[in-house]
Order: sequence, then structure tokens, then C-alpha cells
Amino acid sequence: MRLTRSTSPSRMSGRVAVATAVCVATAGALGAVTGLAQPGKRASVVPLKKAPTTSSPIVVSADDKLIWAVNPKGNGVVVIRARDNKLLTKIATGKEPHSIALDPLGQWAFVANTAGGTVTVIRISNPNPNAFRAKVARKIGNRGSFTTGAEPWNIVASPDGQRVFVANAGQDTITVLDARTPRVIGHVNVRSSPCNAEDPNRVVQPRGLAVTGNSKRLYATRFFSIVAPGGQQGTDTGRVGAVCRIDIDTKSTRISRYRPIQGIRLSPQVTGFTIDSNGDTVPDATSAFPNQLQSIVIRGNSAYLPNIAASPSGPLKFNVDTQAFVSVIDNVASGQPFDASAGKFLNLHLGARNPEVGKKKLFFSNVWAMAFAKKRGQGPIYGNGKGDAAYVVSAGSDLLVKVNVDRPGKLSFTEDGDTTRYIDLNDPVNPVTAGDAAGKNPQGIAVNSAGTRAYVYNFVSRNISIVNLQTDSVVGSVRYAPLAAPGSQEEIVQVGAEVFFSSRGNFDRPAGAAVSTTDRLSSEGWQSCASCHFEGTTDSVVWAFGAGPRKSVPLNATFNPKNPTEQRVLNYSGIFDEVEDFEANVRNVSGPGALAAAVACSAGNPATSTNDPNHGLVIGDNGDINLAPCVVNAFAVKSADRPQHTVTLPGSSTKVPALTAMREWVRLAVRTPNGPIPAGKISKGLPGTKAIGPKLAEVDRGRQLFTQAGCTGCHSGGAWTISKKDFTSPPAATEINTETVPPAAVGTNPVAAQYLNRLLRDIGSFNLGVPNGGNPIGTNIGAIEKTGGNVAQDALGRDYNGDGKGIGFNTPGLLGIRNVPPFYHNGACETLACVVSNVNHRTQKGTRPDVLVSARDQASVVAFLESIDTTTPLLP
Repeated sequence: MRLTRSTSPSRMSGRVAVATAVCVATAGALGAVTGLAQPGKRASVVPLKKAPTTSSPIVVSADDKLIWAVNPKGNGVVVIRARDNKLLTKIATGKEPHSIALDPLGQWAFVANTAGGTVTVIRISNPNPNAFRAKVARKIGNRGSFTTGAEPWNIVASPDGQRVFVANAGQDTITVLDARTPRVIGHVNVRSSPCNAEDPNRVVQPRGLAVTGNSKRLYATRFFSIVAPGGQQGTDTGRVGAVCRIDIDTKSTRISRYRPIQGIRLSPQVTGFTIDSNGDTVPDATSAFPNQLQSIVIRGNSAYLPNIAASPSGPLKFNVDTQAFVSVIDNVASGQPFDASAGKFLNLHLGARNPEVGKKKLFFSNVWAMAFAKKRGQGPIYGNGKGDAAYVVSAGSDLLVKVNVDRPGKLSFTEDGDTTRYIDLNDPVNPVTAGDAAGKNPQGIAVNSAGTRAYVYNFVSRNISIVNLQTDSVVGSVRYAPLAAPGSQEEIVQVGAEVFFSSRGNFDRPAGAAVSTTDRLSSEGWQSCASCHFEGTTDSVVWAFGAGPRKSVPLNATFNPKNPTEQRVLNYSGIFDEVEDFEANVRNVSGPGALAAAVACSAGNPATSTNDPNHGLVIGDNGDINLAPCVVNAFAVKSADRPQHTVTLPGSSTKVPALTAMREWVRLAVRTPNGPIPAGKISKGLPGTKAIGPKLAEVDRGRQLFTQAGCTGCHSGGAWTISKKDFTSPPAATEINTETVPPAAVGTNPVAAQYLNRLLRDIGSFNLGVPNGGNPIGTNIGAIEKTGGNVAQDALGRDYNGDGKGIGFNTPGLLGIRNVPPFYHNGACETLACVVSNVNHRTQKGTRPDVLVSARDQASVVAFLESIDTTTPLLP
């Protein structure tokens, strides 16, 4: 982490003093800047002793001479010399490192290994970049590592060099480490704390971390938003983002001096976009709530949170449903924070509406990380004379987005209200960002103390883009890990990751291609598959889909991890039978949808289609790249292995089919989050502290009760669901049903979507938890059973036409279920305790005896459910 000096008093002028330090997203921020003490009051100076720090996958050393970055696929970190961008060394760590922190004195590096549940400690014996030496400190902890808890996603060091903090997302804890003589001080329980006071049964999943410059406060983001008091799932204002404020005493080794104090709520905001949502001709303003809070960056007295905001109510369309928010909290240094600062908040998508001259129109999907750079001049290069510059990472669009930040911390676009600058990391026309140098899926950024260089960490392309901040241009790249071997299965999986994480896509362009072979994955780069399925899991949002309210399904249970040839039928109403069926979402949700007039869909054939030949991955049925497929997403037509666009990775001659590759990525690469680690296996803290984790006896008891209650009747097998695709696509016509016959009484306008009836199970979950819906549970937060069209239709899940079919929902898998709230298709429960309390569910509407009546037994079952991951022994 970087130590910076504040501007001396003799050099200050005016009523507001600004430090000369640079806010670096992974190594420091402004040393003293203005902040807002109360809404509407005059800005005042808040002196900070040292630069704030924030968690990140890439960091710059305090002397700007070294860049450290994680290598998740290679289970290690790399060290790069800044002078000539030479990769100096690779150091092995634990499984799947995602974040790294340096102590300010440059003696230690700490690496959070997400899949391993550990932190690796690296001793830096010689920080000189010309004679650099560092290795894992094998004499510390367990041969150089500490077991901190499940899913440690992020790690950060306090600016005073005393402490290191680890966010264990799967454990709901913050581990506190001594940074001087590395050891565990203890573990802070954020689940049973004021940060989660509304319902301690809710998981917190702490993610992004930031420490104020005075080393007195730690802020940890809650990855998923939660239902607001009085809120409801499936609505644009029904949920709020959340951040936990923890007061810390870095001079103390008593874990009680690290106290969660307050849960800060980030309110929904008006997006600035309008849409006709009522079937009339009057545009309606849309709102969205902050969600997927992966990072938090402190500048002065404000904290900035880039996030993928969600606007789930219908109509479901790319330019409404996900937004590129940067939410802001004030008073983080002075310790009196309140809800989101609307005055400093910015929706980056608004600045993409009118691109700079000479640039294509691209929206900034999946904003993920952020850094600040102190202005060193005037004009458009340095914040347009309006203050400092902020750079926001757009992970989906492969862009670095530049905005201004004034002295009080308000964000604004670099040009005007609908135009802001972006730097393209993946422009195939520019040799510096093409081929092997392309930056794909950026997830972190670090800036040097001079504010002249940014280093952008690219997850999918396995390299680092080097950006000149004086010219706002990419000037080079460094590869931190090799690409997959040509012709290998890994190469197919890597192409699949590229397709899944990208909102644009660059595909092979054969001779004679007249259609676009770039930017086919969404309209103008608005969103990607990862927008709603982080790392292949879920965004936790209940969307107003065409079949009804549906939570984004986690993809880790799509295939049985113990037998990847075994697949479940997809979606809550069994409306898809192949991963490739989601081509329809690419075209009609993320893309512009159907053409106004039909065009030919097969050369030499009179057949026509309204499918757009310039979007999607499937091409003409005869293999003509210039044509669209005749049919998309119909059970009667197999979706797999159809003619499709291909991707050729740098250094390879293999043209990998893109949609096939995405299926293989889902099948082989989506990792199930680990369940909480038992307390006895977590590294012990100092005397008087204890590890926080489940008791094995309680988990075993819950496992027995789970079996006795008959839960295995629906949840069994390697994916913990009885939903299995036991046929070769397409399914037999006799398997396919609809609710299109006019209903007699129970409904008025049922959805016409086809579904596979024999996969459905009825546990009374239709209309569950819908206020005044007659099926109450918990706090009645479930989304209403309507679709997301302009004229809302009745949702699937009920028999409307009296044929005895269509009742219930496709059984979800339980792999990693703890980490993917809310539960039920309409999000009626935010906790597993709520699920187990539902007598209709646990008795399958009274068809089984109720053996889970007592609260004690229900708590044991919840402990077991929270433990289920790929290591859990299967039940018969």
C-alpha cells in the first residue's frame, strides 16, 4: 500500500485544501480532501493522516517500481517491473487467488485465495526491481498460509501498516491479521452484527474492502442487495445495496476492538432512462437499485461503489434492466455516514449515449473497479479542468471509462451530459489492443503515484493493459499467464469464458462476410451473460421474465460436477432443455429483438425469419454467415451444434464455435462456492478469540433430518436435484405442453410458452409470499405472479386450462445454495430459515409427515443446507 504526504500548510490556499497524493484503487487515495458533513451543509476539510486503501487483484508498490497481480487459473501471483514491464517472477499461492495486499513498508504481500479459503503470506526479502527476491514465508502459519474462512474474495492492508483485513464471503466474517509479524488476531462476525440487524439469518457475503486514511474505519460491501423495509422482489425500488461500517483500533490485538457499527443502505436511484412500461405512449422514468458490490474506493471523505444496478420490473429489455452505477457514501472518514449521496451518484450509461468523435457507441457494462488520479494540468487529458480524473473499469465492455471528480467529490462526465471519454482495451483495429494484446474482461486497476500510468488487470485474456493517463491511451500489455494450448479442451472453455463475460464479442470474419462480426452479444455493449450470472452463479435478482417472476438461476448446478455429462432441465418452468437455448436471450433481451420485416434465413430457400443477422451467435441454417437462423429456441429444433460464429484465440488456428464453447464453459468451469469452514479448521486467533463457523455435529444432525423429512425425494444426485435431462434434444412432442387454451376461471391471460410438464413439482410455491396473494410466508416479499410485458400476463406455475399440467416448478439444485439468495422462483424468502419454516414445502403440500416442526430441528437442517458444496457426500 502507498504512503503519501499531505500538502504542507504553506502550500495550501483558499478555504479548501486538497492533498497532492493520488487515489489509487489498489494502493492509496487522496491524503486530505473535502467531504460533506451533512446534506446541504458547507463542505469542510477532513484531514487524513495517510492514504486510504482498497482491495484489488492488482497493486502497485509504494515506490511505484513493482506491479503485483493475481493469477487465479495458475494459483499464484506475478510481479512485474514497472520500468520496462518485465515479468520478474511467479509465486505459487493457494487455490484461485483473487486479491492481493502489500504492507506499506514493502516487507510482506498477502494473497486471498478464494477457492482455497486461505491467505498466503509472502516475504519480500529484496524489493529492488533489479534484484527482486520474494517467496512464501513457510515458517508462518501452516507453511505460509492461514485458513481464514470460506470464499475469501478480497484483502486489504490498513494505511498505517498495522493490520490486514480479509473478507470471507462464504463465512460472513472479516479476519484480522497482524501485518508486522503475520499472525491471526481474530475473526469478526458480520452476520450477527448491527450490519445485519434486520435479520441475522440473512447471509452477508462481505466482498469489497476499504480502510480510511486514518486507519480508524473499515468498510465492507455486501455483494448482493437486500429487500428494503417494506420492499418487494421484482420491483425497481424494492431492494437496497448495503455496506458494513466497522470501527477498528489497529493498535489493539483485542478482537473486540474491531466492531461492526452500522449497516449503510444504498437507495435505488432514477436511472435517467425512460421506457413505455404501461402500454401507453407516455415514457416512464425507470429506477434501479445498487447490486453486485465487488469493490469500494475511498477518496477523502467519500466512498465510491461501482456496481451492476438492477431494474427488474418489466418490460425486460437491455436498455432498462441493468445499469452502470457508481454509488457514493459521504462522511466515511468522519464516521457519520448516511445513505447514498444522490448529489455525487452517477449512472455511467448516460455518458455513453453520444460517443466522442471517431468512437463507436458503446455502453459501459458491468462496472467493477475504480481508481482516481490527481490532475497534473488542464484540458481534456486531466479532467477537463474541473478537478481530478476517475477511471472506472467496465468489465463487460472491455473499457476504461473516464469521468471527472470535483473537490467535494461529485462525479461528472468529461465532455457533457451524454458524452464521456472511454479507453478501449479490446479494439481489434488498434494493434496495441488487438490479438495477444487485447484486454478482455478487466476486473481491477492500479494507478502510479504520479498519476501517469494505470495498470488494468484483465481476467479472461490473462494479461495486464498499460494505459498512459497523459494521453488516455493503451501503450502496451504484459501477459501474466499463457493462453490455453491450441486444439485443447481448455481452449474451448477459454473461448466460452470470453463469450460469457463479454458484452461485445469479436468473432472470426471469413471472406464474403457482409454482416457484423463484432459487438453481437448485446446491443451496443449494454450487458453480458455475467451481468446476471456473476462467475456463472447469480445476481440474486428476481426479474419480470416472459414466463413470470424468476430469480436468475445459478449455473453451477446446470451440470452434475461429479458427472459433467448429466444435465438438468433449465429454468423454473422447464422451458429450456439446452444451454444453447439462451441464444434467444442474447437476441431478444440483450439485443434489439426482432426485425420489423422478415428476411431470408437460408440461401436458395423461400423461408424467412425476423431474426436479426447482425446479432446473436447462431447463423443461417445452411452455414451462411450473412443470414440469421430461421428458428431460435423452440423445443422442436435442436439448438446445440448449429452453424454459428467462431472465435480464434491469439496464437491458434482453431476456429472454436462460440455458442458451443459457452456451453462447455458452463459445463466444466463454473465453480460452486464453498460452504462455511468448520470453526475447528480455521486458523486460531490470539488467546481469547475464537473462530466462527458451523459445528460438524449440528451439520450431521441436519443431514439426518433432511433425509428423514423426505427432502431427497426432490433433492438428490450430484447436482442435488431430481431434474435431469434424460433425453436427447429435441424432446418428444408428447412431452411439450402449453397453457394456451382459454381458461375457465382461475386465470385470464396465461403465458403461451412451452414447457416440460413432467419435471415440475408442486410444493405450493405459486403466489408464495405475494402480499394479499393468499399464500403467505415470512415477510411477504415475493414478486407477483405476472410476466414482464407491457400488458402483464399470468405467469407459468399454475394450471390455467384445466388439463392437469403446468402446476409447480422445476426443482432447483442445492449446490452452494447458501451463497445464492433469495430463494424460490419469485424470491419469497431471503433466508434458508424462511424456506425450512414453510410447512407446505417441507411436507410437499401435506403429502408427507412433518418431522421438522421444532425450531431446533429446522435450525439443524439450515446448517446442513448451508454446508452443501461439491465436497458434501451424496445422499441415497
